[in-house]
Amino acid sequence: MSDPGSFSPSQPLVSVVMGVWNPHPLHFPEVIQSILAQTHQNLQIILIEDPSERDGREMIRDIQDDRLIHIRNVDRTSLPDQLNQGLRLAEGELVARGDADDIWEPHRVATQLRIFQEDPELVVLGSTLTVIDEQGNPLGYRDYPRSHEAIVKAMRRYNPIAQPVVMFRREEVMQLGGYQKEFFVEDYDLWCRLALAGAKFANYPEPLLKYRIHPEGMKSTRLKKQLGETIRMKEAHFRGQLTAADQVRLLAERTLLWLPSRWVLWLFGRMTFQKKLPGRNA
Repeated sequence: MSDPGSFSPSQPLVSVVMGVWNPHPLHFPEVIQSILAQTHQNLQIILIEDPSERDGREMIRDIQDDRLIHIRNVDRTSLPDQLNQGLRLAEGELVARGDADDIWEPHRVATQLRIFQEDPELVVLGSTLTVIDEQGNPLGYRDYPRSHEAIVKAMRRYNPIAQPVVMFRREEVMQLGGYQKEFFVEDYDLWCRLALAGAKFANYPEPLLKYRIHPEGMKSTRLKKQLGETIRMKEAHFRGQLTAADQVRLLAERTLLWLPSRWVLWLFGRMTFQKKLPGRNA
């Protein structure tokens, strides 16, 4: 475990916000350790947990670190509520998001912080992902468009910002009301609202996170619901702006909704994972 006293007060404070529900007893502690082990140590780590049959506090009770703020709500809320609760507690200008089963590369925060310092106009920064299985074995990569223009254009078809690895400026997000509950895909909705408000986006070309696919994960169990909400959200935000290619993508997604869930997960993986990482200029 990292030493919470090893950072310099001159380092910018970065707030980490994570919503937790029914955490995995092995993956969750591993994720927290990967955050504590960041090369950038000046962190405020806010974990907002909703009640479930598992208590995340018990899983990390041996981790003693003053940077950790772990709140367990009395009643079940929702992920947007959890995230907004964390954002209200965040003291850093920059917020790094994370999920309870994805492993952070040690240089993730330092890399993203450097890019924000180099570009004062940047509001949202994601990155490429390394996709891993339940045991942590690499399955491939998930790549995203890099430039602001390409990212905004891609939003009419899919979510081009991976929320488990995103870093953003807290003030700009709070000015738009934070996360909303109108759509199940609360992160995709937030990026669309920020884009329509003129925020600048970017994606780092190399993986800063190991994105875990496993049977208990939300990625597997709720993929079809997420897909349906994605269709509804795109039609709400971009009605009248969809090109022929965008419409073809919508048709393909509607077709997926009729297939068994395991087929949808397999096809989703084929569509979004790749064995090799494209070049930095792709």
